[in-house]
Amino acid sequence: MNLKRKGFIGILVLILLISFIFAYKPSANYAADDTTTTPKQNKPGQDKIEVSDKKAIVIADTGTKAVVGKPGDKVRIELPLAVNREYVPSLNYVLRNITIEPIIPTERSEIENWPFEIDNASYIKRIKDMTYNSRADVFYDFTISQRAQKGVYPVPFLINATIWRKDDINGTQIKEDVEFELFAYVNVTENGSESKVTNEMGALSVATVEKDGSLIPAPQGNAGERIKFKIPIINNGGTLTDINIHPVISTSLDEWPFIVEVVNYGRKIPRMNPRDVITLEYEFTISPEVTSGAKPINFRATYMENGKMEESLFSAYINVIKGKEEPKEPVELPDSVPKLMVVSYTTNPETIYAGKPFELTLKLQNTSKNKSIKNASIALTLAEEELMPDIGKSDSAYIDYLGPEKTATRTFYLKALPTAVNPTSIIVVNMEYETPKVTKGTYSQAIVLEIKQEVKVSLGEPAIYGAEHAKGEPIAVTIPIMNKGKGKIFNLQVDVEGEGLAMVEEYYGGDLLPAAKTDVDFQIIGTSPGEIQGSFIIKYEDIDGAEYMEELPFQLVIKEEDYLGSQIVEEQIQTKSKKNKDLIVGGTLGALALIGGAYYMIKKGRFKL
Repeated sequence: MNLKRKGFIGILVLILLISFIFAYKPSANYAADDTTTTPKQNKPGQDKIEVSDKKAIVIADTGTKAVVGKPGDKVRIELPLAVNREYVPSLNYVLRNITIEPIIPTERSEIENWPFEIDNASYIKRIKDMTYNSRADVFYDFTISQRAQKGVYPVPFLINATIWRKDDINGTQIKEDVEFELFAYVNVTENGSESKVTNEMGALSVATVEKDGSLIPAPQGNAGERIKFKIPIINNGGTLTDINIHPVISTSLDEWPFIVEVVNYGRKIPRMNPRDVITLEYEFTISPEVTSGAKPINFRATYMENGKMEESLFSAYINVIKGKEEPKEPVELPDSVPKLMVVSYTTNPETIYAGKPFELTLKLQNTSKNKSIKNASIALTLAEEELMPDIGKSDSAYIDYLGPEKTATRTFYLKALPTAVNPTSIIVVNMEYETPKVTKGTYSQAIVLEIKQEVKVSLGEPAIYGAEHAKGEPIAVTIPIMNKGKGKIFNLQVDVEGEGLAMVEEYYGGDLLPAAKTDVDFQIIGTSPGEIQGSFIIKYEDIDGAEYMEELPFQLVIKEEDYLGSQIVEEQIQTKSKKNKDLIVGGTLGALALIGGAYYMIKKGRFKL
């Protein structure tokens, strides 16, 4: 019985042992996992490979600035990378197989928006393994493309990595594969030469000043004379190439007042960068048949602007002082149309300043010898940003009736705008009228007005240094001067006037730009002692050479040359005299005190003679 029981118990133990081995076979496979970096197929106990867009790596907050450059510049994009500790929380995680590459567009239309030249077949870079607290610096060198337009571009980078997790038994397991994007930025400061960005108003125009800042007056001459025509051209657009500029020749003498002497007046310029200024110079002969007045000269320019063909139209003017006089017929045909024209004009004040109102008086004449004019309207065409009608006034006038060869005057109240920068402004006078038989007539005529910028110079209070001044001693003076006008002042000079006063040396301050301030420092000398009334004389000129002079009065006391030395000696004598007087008074008082004491002792009997 005991043997049977022992046998049964042995069989039962064997069955339990076999069951235990089969039940724990997966755990044995888990312990035997391969510890190499080659991922296995999914097996019981192994983590599953997943794809995620979580950012396991981020750009470290190190103050790295966006890249700045212009087309053609070579720039470097720096990516300071750091492990995202929220996603990789401990040293038990390792990022392996890390690659990074810029996401360059593949479509042709999108490649034009990529701000860099594509020089390499591949831009993939590999990064060493990273774990908790790891950092890595990645650098990419690019050349900004000439196709790039001005603006800020985001530059995306694609990062792929595999996250491995260490287990507790000195092995590793695949956690997941991640893929995500990081962004850098580049600031392109100019439009590239192939960006196809153009100036809608036309890139070329007439510059207001020369390269050195000087104004260019409109050329003038008489009919039949030869003149030099100088015109500065400024590029207000992008980079220009293959530039062709030529004047527009017309059969009308009012549009082309010159004799055509050559087949082609065109000029070719290979390249102009933004804000470049070039000056074209021509020599023309004014036609002897041209009439007096201002004549526009039109120019046409064609060019490639940032890789796109464009054109600009611009104009300059000349003044024909003495033109051909129209012949006067002794008898006018009965059915001819009379002409109303401006024969002269005046302004009040005579000199017109920018920002100031003025009166323009036109003298109009009916040139017909036997026909009258009625219902005549006169309208002015004013240059924008230069002239306007004064407040509450009109730029039109009316003449009810004007007999043959009679004249009439009409006054217009205008204002020169503060923005007027051209030295001359052209006003077109448009006239419409009727004859007694209601035959309509029209005529247009141009007049030229000179506009000057008002000179505004502010003088500060002169500072005269030193409390006392001796004869022949240099005295320092400072006068603050500010140019508050919109025009430059020239040849600034300072002098002194007054009997017994002279400059140590002449002061010449040169030119002073608009809105500029200067402190004039100089020295004067008093040549005779006493109280002197004097004036500082400040002189300067405007752009036309007109001289201005202003005075600053002042008062000054000049001492003798030995005044300061005699004053010191006198003070020393007074001090010694006072000490002697004090000694005499003290000695006298002491003697009186001794005599009084002796008398008192004798009287009391304490002392016998």
